[in-house]
This record gives sequence, structure tokens and C-alpha cells, in this order.
Amino acid sequence: MSKSSDDKKVLAQFLANKCVLIDPVRSDEDNDVWTSLLTLLRQLWGSYENYLHEDYLRGLKSLDISTSKIPSLSDINTMLSSIGWSAVYVDGMVDDRLYQEMQAAQIFPIARHIRRKRDIFHSAAPDFMHDVIGHLPMLFSPQYRSLLNEWARSALTAAPDSKDIEARMTLLELIEEREKDCPNVDAIAKKTTDLEELYRGIDLSPSRAARFARFYAWAVEFGVMRANDDDDVKISGSAALSSPGEFNRIVSGETQMRSFSAYAITSPVNYSVVQDTMFVARNFSEYSQVLAGI
Repeated sequence: MSKSSDDKKVLAQFLANKCVLIDPVRSDEDNDVWTSLLTLLRQLWGSYENYLHEDYLRGLKSLDISTSKIPSLSDINTMLSSIGWSAVYVDGMVDDRLYQEMQAAQIFPIARHIRRKRDIFHSAAPDFMHDVIGHLPMLFSPQYRSLLNEWARSALTAAPDSKDIEARMTLLELIEEREKDCPNVDAIAKKTTDLEELYRGIDLSPSRAARFARFYAWAVEFGVMRANDDDDVKISGSAALSSPGEFNRIVSGETQMRSFSAYAITSPVNYSVVQDTMFVARNFSEYSQVLAGI
């Protein structure tokens, strides 16, 4: 057995104690949201197919997901088996280091919960829809998988400092507040201000861990590419592909596009809101070049 296989086996044993492998009982709202959101996204994709990265389109065909049936974890793992990946359920956002270890071992964490009907256009927290519809299709791209592996193994060499940890905790608290049954507007405003102040402090001297986190945000979650300036952007980012709110802003031209190599690593992200700005790369090679420089 190869070292990578040994690493994956050890991690899988660890995850068996940390992650859930049993499918949740889906509510009527879960089934309604799955059908409604996937139907809406497919309508958008059909109208704006030229905005979808070609690897995403190929990945959707490989997944063969039904609008009428929420796939089980077994279904997902059967679909991923052809590329050597597997998936496990998680509750809440995964610790950064564990997430990196999982990516390096070709194990994808999938949130068990499905967003509420009220959040169908944008979910502050990653959910089952985000992970399955946003992330998984791109995994069928060899270039994308290579980039993820390269990012994960590099990011594992960088330890977050105290400022990074404080900013992450504040962001998690902000997301948690937005996800409540009755979000407190004042609390959201305060946490947003706190997060912005923390980011300003980090920007004075960002750690390598912070730069790797920003790379992932803008290349993977909100990835957009454009080979030529006159072309439409090609969306490859999981958050943009699974959020009608993000998608509509991009295709309508409301989202400002800036150079990935020039600005992405210097730009922190607030995952809890729809983005005003994203960063355009020419291709996967540009992502790799930026990653190598971190």
C-alpha cells in the first residue's frame, strides 16, 4: 500500500469518529428546497450556459443528479468512486486543518443540513446544496483536483496565528447569527464591524495561513476565469454556482471583476454575504502560479 493510501486510511478511521455516515431523515421542507433550488439553478444554467466553466458542465453530467430525489451518501460515493474520491457528512463548518487534511486525502466533507426556504437565493453557511451542487461537479476536472491537492498540501505547512483564529471565530459567530430563526440585526452589524476591524489588522501583515485561506476563497468558492478580456467569465466557484443570488449578480454585471493575481491574496472574504467583488484568473495555470508564490 502506498503512503498516500496509508494516510487516507488513517484519516478515514479518524473521521469515522468525527463525521456522520448515516443519511439524515429529510423533512418536507428539505425535499421542497432541493427540488425548488435545483430547478431554479438549472433554469439559470440553461439561460446562461456560456457563463459556466466547461469542466463544471462535464461534472454535472458525470454526477447525474435528479431534481426529484436528494442523493444519499452512498449515491454520492458511488458517483465519486470513478475519480478516487469519497465523501462523509459533517455538521457545521469543518476546522481549517482538518478540512485541508481531508482534501489532501481526497475525502470531501458534505454538510448534512439543507438550507431553509427563506435562504434559497443565498445561504450564509455552507449546506448540502452548496457542497453537492457547487463543489462536487468540479471534482471531475483533473486540473481542479490537482489544484485542490496542491493547495491542501501547501496550506498544511502554514499554522494560523492568533489573529487568524480570532477572525475565523468572529466569522463563524456572524454566520451563526445570520442562520438563526430570528437573526438580530444589531448583532449582525456589530459582528460585521468586528470582522472588518480584525481583517484590517491582519492586512498589515497577513500570515501564510491567511493567504492560503484567501486563495481558497477566491479560487475555489468564488472562482471565475476568463481567457480573454472580451469574453464572458466562466464560473467555477462552488458558492457562485450553488447560489442564485451570487449567480444573478455575476451574469448581470453587478459583481466587480478584478485581477486574481494582483488582488485576491490581499483581499479577505466575508462568506456570510453575497460578494460585491470577485477575482478573475486566466486559467488553472494562473491559480497554480499564485499558489506557488504564497
